[in-house]
Amino acid sequence: MKVIPWDGHPIGRPGVYSKIPLEAYHSGRLCAGPSISSTGLRAIMLKSLAHYWDVSPYNPNRAEDEKEKEAFILGRATHHLLLGEPFFHAQFVVRPDEAPDGRPWNGNNKTCKAWLAAQRAAGRTVVTADQGERIKGMALALAKEPLVAAGALNGLIEQTIVALDEETGVWVLSRPDVIPTDSGDFVDLKTTTSVIYADLVKTIGAYGYHMQAALCADGYKAAVGQPIASFSFYFIESRRPHCSRMVTIKPADLELGSRQNRMALRLFVDAMNTGVWPGPGGIQATTEYIDLSPRAREAAEAQLMGDAK
Repeated sequence: MKVIPWDGHPIGRPGVYSKIPLEAYHSGRLCAGPSISSTGLRAIMLKSLAHYWDVSPYNPNRAEDEKEKEAFILGRATHHLLLGEPFFHAQFVVRPDEAPDGRPWNGNNKTCKAWLAAQRAAGRTVVTADQGERIKGMALALAKEPLVAAGALNGLIEQTIVALDEETGVWVLSRPDVIPTDSGDFVDLKTTTSVIYADLVKTIGAYGYHMQAALCADGYKAAVGQPIASFSFYFIESRRPHCSRMVTIKPADLELGSRQNRMALRLFVDAMNTGVWPGPGGIQATTEYIDLSPRAREAAEAQLMGDAK
């Protein structure tokens, strides 16, 4: 696998690229044509085209970009800390309790705003003191795990897989936590609230992580010409006791994720061509009936029976 350093120009050929800032990755201008990542495809399938379009880089009236979500920050930061302090401090900085002018930290303080702007300009992500402690706790807990010690999270980080979808002509982007260099076993680190098996099943379905895994697998094969061997998620609880659990997505679920990504790509292209971005209810001409859930109906009937007695 050859890694291509990004030269700052729109990408016009598939491959694995390094040195792509997150701002460029999410800009919609990284490639020579329209592009979309797993975040966008999952928004289309799990929510609606309207939800994707509301924050799409192609929407001139898009909502203000959200600050990086905490789970995303914690996952990235923990991974960097596992690789060593120099890696961490190159990408992250802990926000001080005091403002540069000596007063307590306040987001409206001009010196605080200037400090935050300087960190963004330097390409660093700001974490709070509480987040910093949790990141250290997760890194220490993971470092003790046999699978991590055996190299489960080793490989190239902050790399972008760029592939061209032949059917739609859309550039598809993936940014896995690690691209392994000594095997075809991909592992992505995820923070979560619980690693109890049933909770992880719900989490993977709710966030469409099998779609993310499938997009990475398909994109890697298209860009590099080699299939992956497996795709696993290493989940760790973001709060003490920072329990962790590594789970591998089954081939059947990867195939399902691939089909969902295919549908999302087709919907994306159709909406780009028509300019129509419907919500979850689609484009309605008439109203529709809605049912109570079996549980709600059962509870209501039980209540009525109780009153009758």
